[in-house]
Amino acid sequence: MRLLIILLTLAISLPSRAAVEITNFRSGLACTETKLTEDGSGWICQPTEDVLVTDQGVCEFNGTEKPCTWIGFEFDYKGARRGAKLQCVSETSAPVDAGNPEQLIAKDASSQPYELELKSESGHFFNPQYFVFGVHSKGSETLVNTGHCKSEGQIVFEYRFNIRFPTVAE
Repeated sequence: MRLLIILLTLAISLPSRAAVEITNFRSGLACTETKLTEDGSGWICQPTEDVLVTDQGVCEFNGTEKPCTWIGFEFDYKGARRGAKLQCVSETSAPVDAGNPEQLIAKDASSQPYELELKSESGHFFNPQYFVFGVHSKGSETLVNTGHCKSEGQIVFEYRFNIRFPTVAE
């Protein structure tokens, strides 16, 4: 019994690691060429949930240059361990091909896990993303993209985009 009480006392007195604190979260259209931040990264220049996909941007997807629209999110953070990773999930209302500049990660996926590494204990984080331009048929032009990230098992932010693709005029 004494051993149980000692173990319980030790467990209660051990400091628990709190989730990273996120502030100033913004999501929307990303400006990646105009550098207005101290670190020279892009920024969210038009906060919005509604995104009209055009062919005016250029992205590298799976080793090929494609027309695209840049979106993303940014936030300030503190209370992180150096090199801490947020565990994130992105979900879409219809299957999509997920990838990055180098490779296709998943084909026809509706859910994609990913991690974001926080380089220091506090700072600013910008995460650019993009949707490759494509003409869709009527009725399938809107794709809902939701996501969230966790720290220490707690959701620290959520986002939503209503991605609207162009359709061919009848």
